[in-house]
Order: sequence, then structure tokens, then C-alpha cells
Amino acid sequence: VRNENSQGSGFVVEFDDADDNTDIEEVDRCFILTSAHVAPPGWKVSVTFPSDPAKQYPATVVGRKLNSDLALLAVECSIDDNDEDPFPPPLVMSSEDILTDTKSSSKASNEIGSPLYAFGYPMGLEGPTMTSGILSATTKGINYMDAPTGEEPSEISKSRPFEKTSFVITDAAMAGGMSGGPLVNGEGVVLGVNALVRPDLRALGNYAVSSIECESFLEKLEEQRENEAERASRKEDTRRERRKKRKEARSKSVEDTSPSSSPPVDEDDGVPVEGVAGYRVMLYGYSSSKAEATTALRRAAGLDELRAENAMRSAYSFGAGVVDEFYVSEVGDRKRAERAAKKKAEELLEKLKEEGMMVEVEPLTLLP
Repeated sequence: VRNENSQGSGFVVEFDDADDNTDIEEVDRCFILTSAHVAPPGWKVSVTFPSDPAKQYPATVVGRKLNSDLALLAVECSIDDNDEDPFPPPLVMSSEDILTDTKSSSKASNEIGSPLYAFGYPMGLEGPTMTSGILSATTKGINYMDAPTGEEPSEISKSRPFEKTSFVITDAAMAGGMSGGPLVNGEGVVLGVNALVRPDLRALGNYAVSSIECESFLEKLEEQRENEAERASRKEDTRRERRKKRKEARSKSVEDTSPSSSPPVDEDDGVPVEGVAGYRVMLYGYSSSKAEATTALRRAAGLDELRAENAMRSAYSFGAGVVDEFYVSEVGDRKRAERAAKKKAEELLEKLKEEGMMVEVEPLTLLP
């Protein structure tokens, strides 16, 4: 998996996409699980496969989960009966918890001490690489010794995006470029996705996002895609109905009536629409030195020193940091709230781009 200035790894997984029209479009499609920092927003991403390492396939990002450093990519190619399928088969991911009872007499392949193998494409080497080790431990969160202190509770999720992420720890060596690759047991079942290396833990600092965390990400993404497809279908039905009504209205000679002053309501349950929306600006990198970038961030975004340093630290350590979030409330008018919140975020986006920052605006999911 490559973006414009670096590379990583990934592997094919099963994914039930509600928006899959490959049968109609006569294309073959596969889905690749990788690390979110390998496929950051704003970058073109391409994928090569072992069967044809010289050919690059453009990839689109289906979804990301930044606080677990996971991303799902989709790759397509035209169906040709004369060509073999270029995509490798999907790997199986473990849905079982890691056994931490070292006194157990069982010989399960997912218990502490069992052999593990890390696969990936490290930078500086040609072709895939495999390293071996054992399943050393499991943990939730990174827990860096130099993690920022003195933060407000609302700031913790911004400076420590992996606080609640489940990891598998191994002494199987990992290197730059192996992020997103599979960590498998002796049966070839994926127990984790290679994520990061903690230098302070030396050989024990190789972290992989737990396969259970990955399964949860894929399931929620499938549900989200299904809901989006259903909403898109309902919107299209609504648009057709409105067009039909407008044509009927134009065919009749009727007097104009004044519009209702009541707030818009949800067509399904008649409840007034809650007009609250939010957008945030994410930092993914910078073109100057860290000190200069921190100063520019404070100047352009108006952040205090702690918030600026937290955003920079997260962008450097985890591949993404929150610069600022914007919330707007408009009574009975969610679309107006969305436009206003997005406008504020995009204004900050332009200021940061002028300072040489790699930034992107993304919507916030608000609970009803």
C-alpha cells in the first residue's frame, strides 16, 4: 500500500458492502485492511499485489477509524475472462480472546507464548518480509511514559487517540513499512494488524491492533454503509416524488399559498429535526520543523501551547491530531447548521494550508 511519500502494508479481508455494484459494472473488487496512517486523508493511495508487483491499482478509502489506526481500502479491476484473478484470497481473522492464563494445559494458538509471524513490506527492502516471535502480552491503550499530563478531560481523547484501543504485543520484529500488515498465528489466522513500535520497550515494543478490534471496525463499517445506502435510496425516492408533485402542480392553475412557518420534521416519525452539526480539522503532517509548525499552528488556529503541542504530538506519533472542533446549533434546520459548521472548519483549513500544514476537514458524528 503506497501513498505519495511513503508505503505500508495490508491484506485482503471479507467485507459485505451494501454499495457493491460489481455485478452490474463488470468489475472485480477486493477490500484491503491496513493502518489509517498508511492511507491518510488528502493523499492518493495505490496498491500492488504479490502476483504482479509492477502493477499499481488505484485504491479508494471505504472508511477509517483513527483512534484504532485502521482503514479499509477498495480496489477494482475490469473483469477479463482471459486473465487470472489478481487479488489474493481474504485472510481469516480470529474472533477469540487471547488466553492469558499461562498455567493452562491447552495448546491453543492464541495464548501467551504461542508463535506469531509478522508480515509486511518494510521500506528499504524489495518484496514481502516475514519475522517470527511469540505472543508476548495484550494491552489496552499505548500508555507512553511521556504521555502528556495536566490535560482537561475533553483534551485526553485528542492527545491519546489509542487510549481505548486493544493491542496484541509481540517480540516479532516490525519496521517502517510493515504497518497494516497481518500478525498471524501458526495456523495463518490473523490475531492483529501491525501498528507501531515503541522504542522504549525495545524488542517487546511491537504493537498490533487486536483482530477483535478489527472485526468490530469492519462490522460497524458494514452497518454504516448499509444505512447510507438505505438513506440514499430513500432520498432518491423522495426526489422522484417531489419531481412528480411539481409536474402535477405546474399542470394545474392554482393560487400560491404561503409556506408553513413550522420547523421541519423527520418524515419517518414526525419529530422536529435537531439542528446541531459539528466538523473538525485534522492535522496529518507538516512541511517545516516541529517547532516552526507548532508556532504556526498556534498563530493560525489560535491554540494555547498545550493544545498545539497535543495536536502536533498526535500527528507525529499516531498519524493524526485534532486541531479544533466546531459545533453549530440552528433550531429546526440541521442543513443550515452543517453548512455553518463546515464553513468555520474550512476557513481554519485554508489558514493552516497557507502555513504548510497537511490538514483535512471531517464531519463529527453527533448522538441524537
